[in-house]
Amino acid sequence: MVAKICDTVIIGAGISGLACAKNLQENDRDFMIISENIGGRIRTSEDGTTNYGAFFVCSDYYHVLKHVTIRKRIKLSDFCFHNDDKIYVLFEPKLIAYIFQFMKTLKLLYKFRKSFRSFRRSSEKVSQKKAIENDPFLHQLYMQNAADFVKIHKMEKGTNRYLSQALYSTTFSQINEMNAFSFLQYLLPLITPIYAFKFEKEKMIEPFKERIFIGTVKNLIYKEGIYKIKFDRNIVHAKNVVLATQINWSKKFAGVKKTNKPVSTNMLHIKGNLANIFSKKLYHLFTPPSNVQAIANLKDGTFLFYYKGERPALENFFKDPEVIAQHYWNPAGTINGHTLIESDRGNNFYLIGDYNVASLEESYITGIYAANQIINFQ
Repeated sequence: MVAKICDTVIIGAGISGLACAKNLQENDRDFMIISENIGGRIRTSEDGTTNYGAFFVCSDYYHVLKHVTIRKRIKLSDFCFHNDDKIYVLFEPKLIAYIFQFMKTLKLLYKFRKSFRSFRRSSEKVSQKKAIENDPFLHQLYMQNAADFVKIHKMEKGTNRYLSQALYSTTFSQINEMNAFSFLQYLLPLITPIYAFKFEKEKMIEPFKERIFIGTVKNLIYKEGIYKIKFDRNIVHAKNVVLATQINWSKKFAGVKKTNKPVSTNMLHIKGNLANIFSKKLYHLFTPPSNVQAIANLKDGTFLFYYKGERPALENFFKDPEVIAQHYWNPAGTINGHTLIESDRGNNFYLIGDYNVASLEESYITGIYAANQIINFQ
């Protein structure tokens, strides 16, 4: 058994853990990363060409954009909606009937985006919990149910016809399960361009790759100002711990009693041909009670297929389907609820990731926050 001493141990090498490491590296701080894999939910196919986790980046992901290669833009005209036996697109003549609701939605989104971007800047210096609580508008949204928000603003019909499908396929949730903050956040692609991307993992970790140790943390003990971390056959003693793992670990080691509700989804990477009814658009979005959530055409003869529960008959959607890969994302995120979790757990222990606000950029910023606390106050 090997014993090491390190100033900071980061557990988890998803985007938040890597962001923390990058900032510590740039400030000449001593640290190491322990993780079972590199990339977390930015998981890809074996050849690295297909994203199995995070699917798009927004044009205002200013931190994340430094570490990805932008591919094609994903346009709203690329989407098709499926509601029972009805199939329709966003830009259809019937949209005129919802034009006032649509304009109202856009107005709310612009207001939200302004506050949301300010929240991002604040979250580099204070925790997400404090940043949201310090903004009355954002805090009210976080504590309000999305369905109530839609009803108050008289946007039910337009939301039910268009927005609920988009949210079901991107958040794997229904409107009545979400808070109003997440509802508006996940509608930002209506006013902010989004793109398919490739995560340049090797370039990002190059400056500190020798500090990354692949392994599984078995135990974490705090005593007399020092953390003792056991992983595989090694022991590390550290002053600071940054926990960048799934929420179950947070409950176990960070003293978190309550979290937002986790959501899950199944993903299949399929080779084949779409049935004729699905062949005209790149992205197909479904609505409850369908357990199919989305189909994405990758334009290379393969598709990503998302569903809940029991696997649907693939022959209903594809001709001669062949499953290349599959993954069960559990959790895919924890966005349903009104629980704000503090990142600073005391005793130089920091919890980072997407437990309050889910997106690549927000997760990245929690890593910046933890690094800033270590750099500036210790």
